[in-house]
Amino acid sequence: MATRAFDYREGITVNKDAEPGAIDAKAPYRDYGTEKITTDRYRSKDRSDMEWERMWTKVWILAGVASDIPNVGDYFRYDVGPESFVVVRTDAESIRAFYNVCPHRGNEIVSADFGTVTNCFKCAFHGWRFNLDGSLAEIRDEETFRPEVIADRPGLKEVACDIWNGIVFISMNPNPEPLLDYLGVIPEHLGAFPIADMRTFVDTEVEVAANWKLNMEAFIEFYHAWDVHPEVAPVTETYHIQYDCYDKGVSRMLMPFGYAPDKLPNPEEVNEGLKMMVRAFGGDPEEYSHLTGDKWKPAVIETKRKWGKKFGISSWDNLTDDQMVDDWNYSVFPNVTLNVFADVLMIQRWTPHPTDPTKSIYNALQVNLPVPQDPNYRIMDLGGMDPDKGNLGPVGFDGSVRPPRRRPTELRDFGYILEQDCRLVPRVQRGATSRAFEGYRLSEQEIRIRHYLAELDLYLKGERP
Repeated sequence: MATRAFDYREGITVNKDAEPGAIDAKAPYRDYGTEKITTDRYRSKDRSDMEWERMWTKVWILAGVASDIPNVGDYFRYDVGPESFVVVRTDAESIRAFYNVCPHRGNEIVSADFGTVTNCFKCAFHGWRFNLDGSLAEIRDEETFRPEVIADRPGLKEVACDIWNGIVFISMNPNPEPLLDYLGVIPEHLGAFPIADMRTFVDTEVEVAANWKLNMEAFIEFYHAWDVHPEVAPVTETYHIQYDCYDKGVSRMLMPFGYAPDKLPNPEEVNEGLKMMVRAFGGDPEEYSHLTGDKWKPAVIETKRKWGKKFGISSWDNLTDDQMVDDWNYSVFPNVTLNVFADVLMIQRWTPHPTDPTKSIYNALQVNLPVPQDPNYRIMDLGGMDPDKGNLGPVGFDGSVRPPRRRPTELRDFGYILEQDCRLVPRVQRGATSRAFEGYRLSEQEIRIRHYLAELDLYLKGERP
């Protein structure tokens, strides 16, 4: 292939007709220089401790989705670094979050990932009970405590908790900035997607032998896709991607889907992956025989919109054609990416290991739009794009049963696409922290890495609240 002309300040724009200020308009370029990224960031215990005290305890952290706790008394547990939290629905409209710590002797109040309590939480160590609002309900054998010890009537310690579009955030900061301010452009850009209507399809968590930042960095650029994920190449763009950086550490890549990119040997061919994208929504590829592979996207858009109208998905009327098909991939500082589609959202999170800076916890939570009206609907499985099976999930998903969190011991059970990343990242950790390695040399396709590291440095310097 001939060398392309590329202006790093201009970059690539997906929708060249977008008006200034439109949600898909190219953001102004931010110049973060050309210096190598040194890799002490990914192995230093002192730096990890500094990140915890100056950043993790100050920011909003994505804890889960509200649909996982639909009824009063439903809760989920969320762990990050050395801390654990319990997030509980206290009434039909309210969700609150507490440190998962009994004030008596420090025992964790809940051990399960998800559960339900009728009226109160009970500590399994000595039987202390706490109401759903965190207040103390009962001290077992209270008469044996001297009054001064329990005069403050200790309850569960609450943390800030807020919800945007069905996604639950918590903060250890006692006075965090409003969540909507913290999220920057995300509420405006993604507000039309029916995220709150989606339900959990798969939830997988695994420990990875790589620092949380290095682990996440593999997911905020698509420069690696051609080599690491060849299965996606027939149906999605790997080069003509729009990278944008915004305030608050937010960034994105707009990733066109639904056509054969020009990197393929024969992009005019209508490959099987493209045909599958039409069949998935009840369409017949033969109806679009006048289209070539590189011009196939209108077939996917039209088929999907017809299907949505047939089954009453009115929220799709608010989405642009590109939003109907493309992957709008956003990052929420410091540790989350959102792969947002009209009918699927993949939430990926990377959190620090409690003690080892060269390890991290990776969680992939996929929520899908349930359409029980169509018993033949097969949802898209973003993590399992097996070349032998395609990327379609089970038939008849209605979201009525929350699946348990999986912690596979074999990477092949993590999902075909996600397995590829999880196998690669530990090798990068070993190589990048070698004494022979001089530091990252980043392309402009990897600008999101420089962007979030610049935001992190502001916290470490004390220049963020």
